[in-house]
Order: sequence, then C-alpha cells, then structure tokens
Amino acid sequence: MAPTLKVLGSLLALLFPLCGLLVHSQNLSWREFMKQHHLSTNWEFSKYKCNDLMRERGIPKDKNYHIFIYTLWHKIERICLRNWRDRYRNVYIWAPYPFKTLKCIRKNSKGNYKDYKSYSYIEFHCSMNGFVDVVEDMRLLEDINN
Repeated sequence: MAPTLKVLGSLLALLFPLCGLLVHSQNLSWREFMKQHHLSTNWEFSKYKCNDLMRERGIPKDKNYHIFIYTLWHKIERICLRNWRDRYRNVYIWAPYPFKTLKCIRKNSKGNYKDYKSYSYIEFHCSMNGFVDVVEDMRLLEDINN
C-alpha cells in the first residue's frame, strides 16, 4: 500500500503544475498579457532588443512606449494571489520585489525603438478573474547599462 501512495503522490505532484497552466489557458487576458509583456529567462537579458521584440510580438506601432518584464512566469502569476486558494480581483498591487525591465521608447514615426533597461518595482492590475492583466506603473530602482 505504501508504494502505491508514493506513486500516486508523485503523479499528483507532476499533474498539479499542469492544472495551473490549464487555468491560464482559459484566461485570455492572462495569456495575452504574458505574450505581450513577459521575457523568458531562457535567453540572456542583454540579448533582447526592442525593435525585434516589438515586431515579433505584434505590438501596435502607434504606442509611444511598451514594457517587457524579464522574470520567471510564476513570479508574475503570484502577484494576484492573496493566499494559497484566493486571488485579488480588480485591484492594483505593487510587486514586493523589483523586476528586470526593458522599456521600449519610440524614437521616430518609422517605428524604431530605444532600449531602456532597468531594475524597477512594478504596479500591476489584477483582473476580475484574479490574474495580472496590465502593467499600471513603475518605480525605477536602478538603471542597467548595456
């Protein structure tokens, strides 16, 4: 019986993260937010460039600036968690820790962007579904030199 419980426990431990991904796949604003703002930590931060990102991600060219966040995806997901089973809904929350950010500022009407990298505290909006959907504000902590 004990080996069966170990196998069952291991199986549940492996399936638990997949359940979280299933929930996120149902939430279009969460998925869209991550597509437009999240930078994977699989690449070095220094390799990301605004002109490439803005084109690849399909960010509208009429925006004066856009913010990308370089972190593990679950750090953004946990911003709206109140406790282990409840979420903040329709509120603004400052993250308790700074993120590496890439702010793309439009240089001209041709859609070229200047890279501005920093460590910043970020204020997020938690949607009615309890997931981050907007970067509302930023407080600069430190510039990152290229």
